[in-house]
Amino acid sequence: MDELQEAFDYQFYIGYSFEIDEDLDYCFFESQDLSEGIFDPRLEFMNAIDIERITPFGVEIEDSEIYVDAKYKGTFKGKLDFTFYPFDNQDLHIDISSTYSTDDFKIHLEEQTNSLLDGLSVQGWDKVNFSAKLGTEIWDGDDEKYDLITYTIELDRQVISISLRLFLPLLVIVSLNFLSLVLERDDFETKVEIQLAALIAVAAYSILMDTKIPDLPYITLADAIIAFSFMTSALILALSILKKRRRDKNLKFPSSG
Repeated sequence: MDELQEAFDYQFYIGYSFEIDEDLDYCFFESQDLSEGIFDPRLEFMNAIDIERITPFGVEIEDSEIYVDAKYKGTFKGKLDFTFYPFDNQDLHIDISSTYSTDDFKIHLEEQTNSLLDGLSVQGWDKVNFSAKLGTEIWDGDDEKYDLITYTIELDRQVISISLRLFLPLLVIVSLNFLSLVLERDDFETKVEIQLAALIAVAAYSILMDTKIPDLPYITLADAIIAFSFMTSALILALSILKKRRRDKNLKFPSSG
């Protein structure tokens, strides 16, 4: 999955079947271009950035029904939004249409226990739901309607592992920073040393996490949490310095009673 380009790579098999008017003997063969007179629905992968068929067509004839399938690989454009990273979920979809209009050719989806997206495996994600929907669309500059199949799989990010790696160290650093506030006034140097160390640690941690967080042109939840931790640490340090300066002024110029 490419977060910056909002795209994903996938390899899959896709097949179709149709009926003819006569019964034929069973046979199976492979074809490079279906030039043997086998019907080709001329499928178009509408959201494909790049698509390639990597196997010959497998053609199976059984009585009056003909089955055709092939394996493809490609890069597909998705509508990915990582604003709530790492608590986000994503919908990956493949849109398939035919260059035949609905007046000439009609697609029917079969009930199926698996799909071209069922084999999808993305590290760090859990598959939540799969759906297949058949609709229609009108192409630009064309008044005719065309069938459009949309296969969608919903992914949930595996939150526990990434949250522990991303936020637990940050929580420890910020918690120690807040604990420094309970030190006695006379422990100013110790207090500032802890707060300064925490500020440097948060800054170093943000640089380290920059290689883990998706490089996106917008702010994610993880970015906001790290920025908030840095600003909080800086504010605590500044508050301690200002309070010490005010106490020193009061000692130097005590108020008259």
